[in-house]
Amino acid sequence: MSTASVTVLPRRTPPSILVVEGDVRLRCLVSDELRAMSFKVVEASSAREALTVLDAVRIDLLLLDLDLQPPGSGLDVIRHLHGNQPPTWIIGASSAADPMEELHGLELFIRKPYPISQVTELVTRSLNWPQLPEA
Repeated sequence: MSTASVTVLPRRTPPSILVVEGDVRLRCLVSDELRAMSFKVVEASSAREALTVLDAVRIDLLLLDLDLQPPGSGLDVIRHLHGNQPPTWIIGASSAADPMEELHGLELFIRKPYPISQVTELVTRSLNWPQLPEA
């Protein structure tokens, strides 16, 4: 009896990513870079907007600013996800010295400020998505 070999291929349909970031400049930079890599990107500037999107749209990866300003917080978004179908991957980002409370339930974490290349590398690796060659 022979054994079969299985090769995991990258997805053909672009994954959808929700970028939740309170800083509009950083949100635009990250979102533009991810779109340039052929991802479908939805943006939210607050916990309230993020919850609205998560309730309406299937998201494959959530990039979540844990330092969102009230009303609502990144922790509120995480709590909401525990009661519902979460995205496949969650990447939390915070500038806090000790974000341990917010890290509950997160697969990946990056400290702010971060280089955009760190985000794109985490996203492509998490979603098994091919990176574009350097220009």
